[in-house]
Amino acid sequence: MIDKERRKSLFKQKYNFEDRNAFVFCYIMVGLPLVSFCLFWVYTNFSSIMLAFQDPQGNPTFDNFKTVFNAFIHKDMYGWNLTAILGRTVHLWFWIYVVCVLPGMFSSYILYKKMPGHYIFRVIFMIPSILGGMVWVIIMKYLVAVGGPVETLAGKLGIELSLEVKTYGLLFSKQTAWPTIMIINIVPHVIGFNMIITGAYARIPEQLFEVGRLEGLNFISEFFLVAVPLVWQTVVVCMITNLAVMLTFDGNVFLYTQGTNDTGTMGFYLYYLTWQLAGSADTMNAFYGYPAAIGVTLTFMTIPVVLLGKYGLEKAFPPVEY
Repeated sequence: MIDKERRKSLFKQKYNFEDRNAFVFCYIMVGLPLVSFCLFWVYTNFSSIMLAFQDPQGNPTFDNFKTVFNAFIHKDMYGWNLTAILGRTVHLWFWIYVVCVLPGMFSSYILYKKMPGHYIFRVIFMIPSILGGMVWVIIMKYLVAVGGPVETLAGKLGIELSLEVKTYGLLFSKQTAWPTIMIINIVPHVIGFNMIITGAYARIPEQLFEVGRLEGLNFISEFFLVAVPLVWQTVVVCMITNLAVMLTFDGNVFLYTQGTNDTGTMGFYLYYLTWQLAGSADTMNAFYGYPAAIGVTLTFMTIPVVLLGKYGLEKAFPPVEY
């Protein structure tokens, strides 16, 4: 009782009326996002997970996971094979978030070193991030469409395109659809990573680069021996975040091709299932247990990938304080 009274007296002595009103404001500012998180993330995801273990009548069952397993081995009710879709998803993710990381870091480093005209290149690099996703898709589809700038440029360079490409365009030709999806996804993601990593370079003290030059390091050696280790923690954070979406990467396939010509990714497939269910005649009784089971399966597949990837990335370079 004495301790309680003492705490009350200390509170009264230390904080005035304005401070207590500030506490109320802080509690409200923290409470609103907390309520939003519990309602729109915890509750929503918990309900989605529970759907994976229910049949259309709401009874407990594991049949949804049997359907998922069959879709991986054979095909689902729409004719999609999940193994092929997952393979394309990982393939696209690998090129964007692994192969292009080092070139993206190096191009960012060149801009950071203020090459001639670097302000112009910065503006050009920022354009895709400024444009909305839908606007970017419309622009890309126009560029690779029949008679578009890419086809015209290929003709000027003497590159002979197939009759199928000239008839249907690069996105709807069997031979070029997937490579085109890869290219038009790589460009905005590399540019987005470029902007993040440039900020990390800006935090490096200039004195460290001066020491490197005194030690006889050239531009390339300076990049690999000074810049990369010092910004590696930023790269690790980006890579771990990217690992979490490796199996559900989208690539805007629904907007580009709607999965035709073997371009479907797992993110597209989940959206496609939801779209089909939402557009069914009996929307109120549409059964989402199957896509929910796919989500749970992919989550369990992703967890070890993220943990192993985090361990390997953190071991590549020791943490550096500067």
